[in-house]
This record gives sequence, C-alpha cells and structure tokens, in this order.
Amino acid sequence: MTNLGNCVRCGKLFLKIRDICQDCYQKQEDNFVLVNDYLRNHKNGTIQEVSEETGVSIAQIRQFILAKRIQVNYFPNLTYPCDTCGSQIKEGKNCQSCMVTINELSKQVEKSLVKEEKTTSHAYKTRM
Repeated sequence: MTNLGNCVRCGKLFLKIRDICQDCYQKQEDNFVLVNDYLRNHKNGTIQEVSEETGVSIAQIRQFILAKRIQVNYFPNLTYPCDTCGSQIKEGKNCQSCMVTINELSKQVEKSLVKEEKTTSHAYKTRM
C-alpha cells in the first residue's frame, strides 16, 4: 500500500518515508553540512553568527542540536533560548528553572484531578 503525503515544509505530494520530501531532506542535509563545516572552523561561534554566516535559520540549527546532530558541549557559545522564559540553554527545550515550574504545575493539576474525581465518585450511577 502506498503512503502518499504532503511535505510539511513545501507542501509537495510525495511517497511518505519521512515528514519531508526528498528535495527538502536534501536541502536540510546540505544545511547541516554548512553548519557543521562552519562550526569546525569557528568553535566559539554563537547560534546567531552561525546562522548569519551560513544562511541556515536559527530554528534549523536548533533542530540539529535537539536531534543531537550537533554536540553543543564542544561549542561553548552555542546556546539557544528556552521555550518558556527565553534564557539561553544548551540542551532540551526548557531551562532547569522552567522545568521545575512545569513539574510543580503538573503535580498540582494531577492532585486537583484526583481530588475532583474523589468528590464526583460518590454520585449515583444508573444502568442503561
């Protein structure tokens, strides 16, 4: 069975092996080579500098980092903003501070749901 889909980047119809078509995949790989080559020669470059010099978007560079294709521990100035507060981080999508806050909020919501479930579980149920 053929699995056709539209590329999430360009919208082109293609045989779906991944989320993007072969043309966009090749462009992404070319961008990775550009970024990787630049970083080899400029280990202290920031994400902004890398983007400006290579023409690769900050979002694309960040995707390479999140996919662990770029090992940021070798590049001391290669940071990107936390999704929540904007502070500069080197891994994940949120900084430690925001992760603590998110975990606390998650626990509060879970407790609230358990409490709500306990208060509504005493209601009579009718059979249909």
